Amino acid sequence: MDRRQLLLLTAVAPFGRAFAANEYPAQTIRLIAPYAPGGTVDILSRQLAEPMRSGLGQSVIVENRGGAGGTLGADAVSKSRADGYTVLFGAVHHAIAQSVYPKLTYDIREMTAVGFLGRVNHVLIVNKDLPAKDVAELVILLKENPQKYSYATPGAGTMQHLMAEYFKSVTKTQMMHVPYRGSAPAIVDIIAGNVHMMFETMPSAIQHVRAGSVRALAVTSKQRSTNLPDVPTVSESGAENYDATSWYGIYAPPNTPRDAVNALNKAINSAFQNPEFAKRWVELGADVGGGTPAELDTLTRNEVERWAAIAKSADIKVG
Repeated sequence: MDRRQLLLLTAVAPFGRAFAANEYPAQTIRLIAPYAPGGTVDILSRQLAEPMRSGLGQSVIVENRGGAGGTLGADAVSKSRADGYTVLFGAVHHAIAQSVYPKLTYDIREMTAVGFLGRVNHVLIVNKDLPAKDVAELVILLKENPQKYSYATPGAGTMQHLMAEYFKSVTKTQMMHVPYRGSAPAIVDIIAGNVHMMFETMPSAIQHVRAGSVRALAVTSKQRSTNLPDVPTVSESGAENYDATSWYGIYAPPNTPRDAVNALNKAINSAFQNPEFAKRWVELGADVGGGTPAELDTLTRNEVERWAAIAKSADIKVG
């Protein structure tokens, strides 16, 4: 071997090793939960991190970046390096944000859809001392006292906000909106009686319902929930055709490489194919997820259009 050949091998070999070492994933993955600790997204993110860690063979850390109805965290991810190492625990809230935030600096439809995480029911919870034992009594109470009662949300323009406004429209009632920075502090104030009610997601509400610290009046889906089978739906309680649920998905920055997307999607699907994990997920109040990136992308685009119409009807704008 002459000197020229030796130099060529020396130059090529390190490059080859570097390429192999950098195959995805080669480092810790940050899963951005764009809401405050203690809420549904935080709870589900931390449940998902462990099976994703196992499936990817790399650490997956959950990082809370709450604020502005989940848009601050989503914006940060959208502007992150498109390498698959920073991903968003996205939600229906981000589809809603496209129409309620006029100054939004990202578009969820332009982000890279990775994997669907399932649907989650919502529960109409009230302070346990509220003098209404069902939706019919609540409607009477609100009509008799149009300026007295308030509802909490984890932020203006969130799913909980649109659900409540949708409820007001259907029942022709009035309530005052009290936005919080996340679901957890909102529930604390419902328990304390500082605010009266909330359309909260099942995973963050169910523990308080079971503990008796709040009362569940109805669930928001068309069918009753297996988690709270004795609680009627809003629709069967008099607000006919009322049907609204949250959904979740993992998103990466625009133009994330396909190999990273496929690896992440495979880890997500593998998690839901694990019976023990799927059982825990359902116990938290969520349906089992899974599917292709294309399916999540289609859902996202359809939901942006659906909630834009509802937001326009309720004249909801943020910022």
